[in-house]
Amino acid sequence: MDSDEDQGVTGPAVVGCIQRAYLTVAPAGDADGLDFDPAHVTRLVGLEPTRVYRRGEASGPRVRRSSGWYVGVPQRDEYDTELLLRELLDVIEPHAEGLAHAQQVLGLRAGINVVIEMCSGRDRAGDILVTTPAFHLTAATMRRVARLNLWLDCDQYVY
Repeated sequence: MDSDEDQGVTGPAVVGCIQRAYLTVAPAGDADGLDFDPAHVTRLVGLEPTRVYRRGEASGPRVRRSSGWYVGVPQRDEYDTELLLRELLDVIEPHAEGLAHAQQVLGLRAGINVVIEMCSGRDRAGDILVTTPAFHLTAATMRRVARLNLWLDCDQYVY
């Protein structure tokens, strides 16, 4: 795509696409009734998380209903979702056995979340421009996710 200037984009928004991807584990049952120790997950998986939190911790005005354990790749301006996903899989795969063991021992489920944030603008004619990512996954990438027995969730937001 041409630059925003070439397209005559106006307004405060800059057209772009920010993506992030992360592995997460969660209680396999009712989040209100189950909890886990993120440090125990780290020991079992053998992978240092990029973010954790404990059940009962304050998160702004709310209190966390369950614990959280995440391993993510840095958020960035990216249009190729598969590239980001493959990067995350490269981090996770060496720890596949530990991840499966942690899920079994602690009663957890694991999956990958992809978050895509598309920023819009208007062209000189006032039409809205939104750049969208290429959400295309090859069979090889899907097999990698399946071998890890992970679910895949993709959230998309337009601003």
